[in-house]
Amino acid sequence: MTEKRFKINYRNIGPKDLDKLVRFCDRWIGKGYFKKDELRDALLRGIKDDINASFLAEIEGKIIGIRICYAPDEWVNIKNMDFLSPGAWGVEITEVAYFKSLFIHGKYQKKGIGSKLSRLAINSLKEMGAKAIVAHAWKESPENSSRKYLNKMGFKEVSEHKRFWYLHKYDCTRCGEGQKCECSACEMVLTL
Repeated sequence: MTEKRFKINYRNIGPKDLDKLVRFCDRWIGKGYFKKDELRDALLRGIKDDINASFLAEIEGKIIGIRICYAPDEWVNIKNMDFLSPGAWGVEITEVAYFKSLFIHGKYQKKGIGSKLSRLAINSLKEMGAKAIVAHAWKESPENSSRKYLNKMGFKEVSEHKRFWYLHKYDCTRCGEGQKCECSACEMVLTL
């Protein structure tokens, strides 16, 4: 039996997508990772000068992947600033964008969807004037895929942060339901 082929639609994330996004994130990131109001705030931080840097991939209206970004100078006062090493970036913090989240539905991983979403985001961030992008790679991701993916895109590791998501109240897909997340993050930067 041959696999059915679907046309993947890539587009900016909009306010009407919030409910579907929350359900997608609960399933693929971990239940409670994004509350609806937090997700709305994250999406707003990705818009600057009427340019939106957050994208989704969908098949027949079903979300199969997301890339959420923060525009340059739209995220510098967020919590967890202790988990950043701006002195290692080589660019002023106000000129740096942030890759907040990238997740792909399990059935569609390793098919280039994440790369396409990231390229769309990078183009928008450049248009906004970003000189670099910072991301935190999930160190314990299966087969170290998060760090490998960012390395392949040209990101360089500048620091490691133990228990990066420990204070975030959600059910980590690795650490388990009702447990505090013990996962670490590798801080990485891409100079544009």
